[in-house]
Amino acid sequence: MKVRKITREEIEAYQRDGAVYLPNLLDQDGVKKLLEATDDRERAVGDYRTELAPDSRFFEERFIYDKVPVMKEYVEESGLAELAGLAMGAEKARILFDHLFVCEPNTPVDYYWHQDISYWPIDGDQICSIWLTLTDCNVDSSSLQIVKGSDKEGVYPIRQFGEGDLGDEARQNYNPEAIPEYHKQAEKYDILAPDMKAGDALLFNAKVMHSSAGNRTPNMRRAAYSIRYIGDDVVWYPRPAFHREALTPEGDLKPGDPFVGKKFPVLWERPHADQAE
Repeated sequence: MKVRKITREEIEAYQRDGAVYLPNLLDQDGVKKLLEATDDRERAVGDYRTELAPDSRFFEERFIYDKVPVMKEYVEESGLAELAGLAMGAEKARILFDHLFVCEPNTPVDYYWHQDISYWPIDGDQICSIWLTLTDCNVDSSSLQIVKGSDKEGVYPIRQFGEGDLGDEARQNYNPEAIPEYHKQAEKYDILAPDMKAGDALLFNAKVMHSSAGNRTPNMRRAAYSIRYIGDDVVWYPRPAFHREALTPEGDLKPGDPFVGKKFPVLWERPHADQAE
C-alpha cells in the first residue's frame, strides 16, 4: 500500500495556508482494505472510542494502528510519513497517533469549529494531520471544512464536544464567543471544503480551525482515517483537560522539553548527501 508523492505546489500551499487538498492520495485497493478495517472497528468497543452523537451514529476512535495490520501498514510503510515530513519542512517525522471517524446518514450535529492543538499536550509548528476519506463525501455528508490561514490566529480556548467532561479548568477557560462562527460569515473567510472522492485527503496544520456539520444526507455514510504526525520543533506542553496517558511520553518531562519517546517512533528521516551510497 503506497500513497502518491506530494508535489512542490502542494507543499507551498500547505505552508502558505495551513492546509491543502490532496486528490487521489491512495488507490482504491488501499481504500477498500482500510474501509474493511474500519467496519471491524465499528463493531468493536475500543479503549479510546468516543460517541459524538447518540446511538453510535457518529463515533471516533484513537490509538488503533498498532492493533490492526492494514492500518499499521498505511501509517508506517505507505510513504505517508515522508509526505508529512516534507510538507512540514522537518528533518524527521514521528507518529503522534491515528484517529478514525465514522458518521452515519441522518446524523446532523452543530458546527464545532476548533483547533486540534488545543486538546493535545504539545506545542510547535511542525504538527499536521492527513485526513483520508474512505467514502465519497461533501459538506452535506460531513466532509471536513478548513479555514485557510487560521493557523496564524493563535490558539483558541478548548471546547467540549461529544461525551465526557473536560474538567473544571477547561470549562473556566472556555469562551464560546471567542471562536468565530465561520460558516455564518463564509464570505469573510477562505474555507477549504472540496467535494471529495474515496482516497482523497486533506493535509492540515494542528492550529487551523476546522469543523464538519454532521451528516445531513439520507444515505451517504462518511468514514475518514486521520493520521497525526509531528516534526522537529514539538515540545511537551500540557494543556487544560489533557488526561490521555497514551499521549504522555516516558520520563519526567517539563514544559518546553522535546516531545520524544518510544510511543512516538520516527517513521521518516530526510536523506542527506552524506548518507547517499
